[in-house]
Amino acid sequence: MEEHVETKDARTPWPAVMALCLAVVGFYWFMASRSTLWDRDEPRFSRATAEMIESGNYLYPTFNGQLRPDKPILTYWLMSVPMRVLGPTSLACRFFSTVGIAVTCIFTFLLGRRFLGVKAGLWSMAVLASTLLIMVEGTAATADGILLPCMVAVIVLFSRDLVRPPGDAEARFVERRTSDGTSRAIGSRFTLLGMGLAFGLGLLAKGPVALLPIVVMVVTLVLMRRSEIRLGSHLGRLGGAAVLGCLLFLAWALPANNATGGEFMRLGIGHHVVARSARPLESHGGRFLLYLPYYLPVIIAGFFPWTLHLPGSISAVVNRRVGTAPFRALFLAWVVSIVVIMTLVATKLPHYILFTWPAMALAVGGTLAAASEGRLTETDRRWLRGGVWFFGPVAGGAVAGLCAAPLALHLTGAIVPFWISAAVLLGMSVLSIRRQLQNRPQASAVTLLVGMPVLLLPMMLGIMPALENVKISPGLAEAVKQQTSQEVPVATFGYAEPTLNFYIGRRIEPLADKEAVVAWARRPQPGVLIIPKALLAEVEQHSGTLDLTEIAARKGLNYSKGDALEVAALLRRERQP
Repeated sequence: MEEHVETKDARTPWPAVMALCLAVVGFYWFMASRSTLWDRDEPRFSRATAEMIESGNYLYPTFNGQLRPDKPILTYWLMSVPMRVLGPTSLACRFFSTVGIAVTCIFTFLLGRRFLGVKAGLWSMAVLASTLLIMVEGTAATADGILLPCMVAVIVLFSRDLVRPPGDAEARFVERRTSDGTSRAIGSRFTLLGMGLAFGLGLLAKGPVALLPIVVMVVTLVLMRRSEIRLGSHLGRLGGAAVLGCLLFLAWALPANNATGGEFMRLGIGHHVVARSARPLESHGGRFLLYLPYYLPVIIAGFFPWTLHLPGSISAVVNRRVGTAPFRALFLAWVVSIVVIMTLVATKLPHYILFTWPAMALAVGGTLAAASEGRLTETDRRWLRGGVWFFGPVAGGAVAGLCAAPLALHLTGAIVPFWISAAVLLGMSVLSIRRQLQNRPQASAVTLLVGMPVLLLPMMLGIMPALENVKISPGLAEAVKQQTSQEVPVATFGYAEPTLNFYIGRRIEPLADKEAVVAWARRPQPGVLIIPKALLAEVEQHSGTLDLTEIAARKGLNYSKGDALEVAALLRRERQP
């Protein structure tokens, strides 16, 4: 049973692949349209894109009129296309993240077909698309959904030289044209150029992190230790591809850096790459030893619901029941090296290891295909049953959270969709656990695949619209726009959430302290002040009434800080000097 690759059906079922891909795109787009943007990264990317469109400056991004060096330019360029067509809507901002995840699903299928067979490839792309973290990143207006397909594309191209399954159309093509080595040279150039393009696009999306596939590929080659693997030629190709990618990146970065007086590279690389690696930024991380196991719960929760199958899948891969030696080397290098590197990085966030999700989806897909052919051992089945201990607590916690959330958030009018979702999740979890304990992993997998969209429907139709009631910025910004012209300046004190910038659509002046608030209130020109009512009371207690007119107020939750607030919009009317 070792070194097995499925070869019964070498034909690629492209209609099924594309149908699944389109289903992912449609479902994700619908999900992306069901809520306004969430603080804080989404509105920063989105408002920077809106400012790019308004100013016509497509060389470097700005947020609130100030340089935003956090990420390179590709995400803003892509986001600007649907934003020009659809306007500054949540769907427009999230459009290409969804497309990126769909493309990643296709790449995952290609890897599964190449290493594990067609059936495993189909399972793998379905597993990947239905994991929790992928759904979050695929419906978020950030760079990760755009970066991921670039990184996985590099692995797809790299894998061409690791294995060519018998009967594979690509292998037959190569066999027909290798008599004089011509096609081998063409294939090498294609791989080099393709990887260089993928590296370059990844660098333009999120910077140096896009080069992490190099580590995966080098570790894979070292683990294989096969005489037919020419390490030198592979390393030369990787180096050449990395150089091409960096040249593509520099074609934009050098002009952008010159236009900003060197600030883009100084802050983008020095602060957001080097400093982020050396020390935790924005409270994302902390004591090194305490945060060592950080990514274990991230995998358990973020790979939900497929953590039910993940332990057994790792067992099957490591113990040679799934995949050949090249796949095992790639899987271990892919997952272990990325988790280790990101564990050593001081700043920690869940999506930092998103790149490992396709690898884990391949392991699950290959294991489900192996289970249908009776290739699993009792050890694998025991680990599959053991997945209940990882899946169960997450499912139970989510059920409890769905039941308690409408009461905790004072959304009693939305109890029905919350509790319907809880009931669906409970039923899906109980049924899948039962089938898993009966040694029926495929049946439990089908339950999860059917259960996830059923679970998401009441969430999209009821819960996500209800959560808009706890958001402060969108409603407050809409009221300000309705009652003031676009030329009226806006200032804020004590509430500097980026969603306010995006939804109000104007540059906002941040006020540093209470004295600055008083000075602002005495200016003769019209203006709007956004301030929490509690802070307003403190200012007026010390300085007297500010003589401002309240034009809107919004109660809600500042979820990025966990504070319940009532925020007011106050109008400063024009006065005679």
